[in-house]
Parts: sequence; structure tokens; C-alpha cells
Amino acid sequence: MLDQLDDERRAVFVLAELEGMTAQEIAAGLGLNVNTVYSRLRAARQQLERALPAAARTEVR
Repeated sequence: MLDQLDDERRAVFVLAELEGMTAQEIAAGLGLNVNTVYSRLRAARQQLERALPAAARTEVR
């Protein structure tokens, strides 16, 4: 499902959710504004949340 995210959202999502980095750490590491990190993370979570039901239906079959 991560492949469905664009590179920018995926990077922020992986660093936050899988690596456990804070928004401030991600912003510093990627050269972004903290608000941009929060925005991309929120968008990534929403996109994955919308994709989850379809992915679950696919795996059940």
C-alpha cells in the first residue's frame, strides 16, 4: 500500500510511523517546514485509510 503514496508523502510517513521520528526531526532531515511535514503525514494517513478497505477485500479473495 505504501507504493500508492507519492515519494514525498511516503518518505514522511515512513519516517514518522515506522522510524518513530518527530515532525521536527523529519523537517530538519528533509529540509522542510514542520507544517509541511504535518500536512504530508495527514494526507498520507488519509490516503492509506481510504485504500485499506479495498486492500482488505483483495486479500480475502
